[in-house]
Amino acid sequence: MSNLKLLNKILRLKGMKITRFWFKNRSKELHLAVKPYKNGCRCPECGRRGRIVHQTTEFRRWEDLTLMGLKVLLWYAPKEIHCPTHGRVQETIPWAPAWSRITYRLEWRICALCQIMTQKAAAEILKMPPSTLSGLLHRIITRVRDGHKIRALVTVGVDEISFLKGRKFATLVYDLDRARILWVGLGKGRQTIDRFFNECLSEGQKSRIRWASCDMSRAYTGAIKHHCPNATLVIDRFHVVKALNQAVDEVRMEQWRALDTEGRKAIKGLRWLLGMHSRSRTKGQSRFLNNLRNSNRRIHRAWVLKDEFE
Repeated sequence: MSNLKLLNKILRLKGMKITRFWFKNRSKELHLAVKPYKNGCRCPECGRRGRIVHQTTEFRRWEDLTLMGLKVLLWYAPKEIHCPTHGRVQETIPWAPAWSRITYRLEWRICALCQIMTQKAAAEILKMPPSTLSGLLHRIITRVRDGHKIRALVTVGVDEISFLKGRKFATLVYDLDRARILWVGLGKGRQTIDRFFNECLSEGQKSRIRWASCDMSRAYTGAIKHHCPNATLVIDRFHVVKALNQAVDEVRMEQWRALDTEGRKAIKGLRWLLGMHSRSRTKGQSRFLNNLRNSNRRIHRAWVLKDEFE
């Protein structure tokens, strides 16, 4: 096996072929001259192969993932091709987005590391200044968001989250068919969700929504009924189960206050047992709950109704 093939296997390069390599900066940088392999001369707009018009001599550089502490840099001189549809264009680069100086692999690595650690720690791992990593991260996010458009929205979900220890809230809108977040708005309530429907969706898109899921907030249910007349409203299962558990607990507390000392001993420890899922209970726990039919029928009836929903 030649050195070039060995490097190709170690780096797991796909869609490209190494033509030569050299070291620089006291052997701290590995430079690779590469070229597309079986996917070159393609139009960046339509992906069709084109005829080579001009072979440039100016090499471009892309930074790739580090290898055992070595910074890896790729070099290639892109060709100009003639596309039958789009005319004279520069061929697409299969390992990096247009106008970028880093590869797709490094972009993915930057995003993955910044999700689990600070940008300063990620920059130290990737052997680059923190300011450079911060700029790259913002450019990646901006590019991905620019290509993000709401299309074929049929099933929508609305929910809210809290942050800053519950002092602030954000409203999230999901495309449930694609498991994708469509919009995030600061705040909660009718004004926030109305902003999404008025600014992000056309009248045609609103009319094509067939299903909508949210909690039992009147702000969300009212907004969905107003903006999506053809949508069937479905209450989120999580919030229904939460309401059922609260109702069962209210019955338990009401019975606790009405019972004497001996009666309270009989239902002591029921709070968490009543809220457990049937798959999480042991046979002994299920037998204890069924015995409530004789000792406290109201708690038993509330528990049975909650359990039937599962």
